Amino acid sequence: AADAAATASKKEPENTASALFEQILHIDTDEWDVEIPKGIEAADVSKDALISEVQKTMEGVVLGLENGSMAQRVQAEYLRELVTRIEAV
Repeated sequence: AADAAATASKKEPENTASALFEQILHIDTDEWDVEIPKGIEAADVSKDALISEVQKTMEGVVLGLENGSMAQRVQAEYLRELVTRIEAV
């Protein structure tokens, strides 16, 4: 039972970071500078956990789309900008 609780608590921050990441994706980029710090504080998520979620998605974008395609470049740039904004918090 203790192992299950430890596993659940380890997964919880990722799930919270994942949920926050989803929220951020649904808001306008002009609002990121205000909403990212609010979301991190409200969800009690570390910047590193949130950046990790973004990077996991970025890896999927890079691997999942045609190499060098415009879609791949645009989506990767969007996610890189998000990482930059999170790091600035």
